[in-house]
Amino acid sequence: MKRILAAFNNITTVLLLFLFLKLASAAGRFVANQFIFDAIDEYGRFAWVAIHHIVQMLLALFVIAITALAFALIWHLGAQVLGNVGVPGYPLSFTNIAGQLGFQLLLTGPSEEILFRALPITLLLYSFRESKVVYNFQQNMVLKNENLNISLENIIAAVLFTLAHVSWSLNPFSVSASGVQLTLSMILGLWYGVAYQKSKSIVYPMAMHSIWNVVMVVARYIHFAI
Repeated sequence: MKRILAAFNNITTVLLLFLFLKLASAAGRFVANQFIFDAIDEYGRFAWVAIHHIVQMLLALFVIAITALAFALIWHLGAQVLGNVGVPGYPLSFTNIAGQLGFQLLLTGPSEEILFRALPITLLLYSFRESKVVYNFQQNMVLKNENLNISLENIIAAVLFTLAHVSWSLNPFSVSASGVQLTLSMILGLWYGVAYQKSKSIVYPMAMHSIWNVVMVVARYIHFAI
C-alpha cells in the first residue's frame, strides 16, 4: 500500500509540474505577444523571446517564494507558541523594511559565510591535513546516488556559528540564548558547510544564507501584519 501511495504521489507531482511548466510557457508567450518590438528588434531575434523567458522565470520564482514563505510562516507560528518570537522593535516603515531586507540579502550571507565557513573550515583542513568524515549519508537523486559527508571540520565550524548566536555579557556576567535559534543555527550551519565542501565554493552557502534570512524576515513581517 505504501508503494502504491508513493507511486501515486510521484506521478501526481510530475503531472502538476508538467502542467505548471506548460502554463508558465503559455503565460510568457501571452505577455510577449502584447508588445511590438520592431523599433528595437527589427528581425525578431531577442526581444520577444527575452520577455517570454523573463515571465517564465518570474512565475517560477513566485512559486518558490510562496513555498518558502509558507514554510517560514509555519516556523514563526511554532516559534511564537514556544515564546521565541518577539514583536519587531521598530516601526514597519518603507525605510526600515527596505534597509533590513537589503542588509539580509547583500551582507549577512557573504559576511557570515566567509567568517564562519570559509575561514574555519579551511584552517581546520590545514590543521587536520585531510577532511575527517564523521557521518556519511546518501541522497537519492534522479540519475544517481550522491554521497553527502558531514565532516568534523564542518561540525566544529557549525558549533562556532551556533555559539555566535549566544548573547554574552561580562559586567554583569550573563548568558542568554534562544533554544530554537541555537538549534536552527546548528542545523543550517551544517547544511551550509556541506554545500561549501561539496561545491568547493563559498558562493553557494552565501546565496543560501542570504535567501534564507530574507525569507524568514519577510515571513516575520507577514506574520505580524495579519
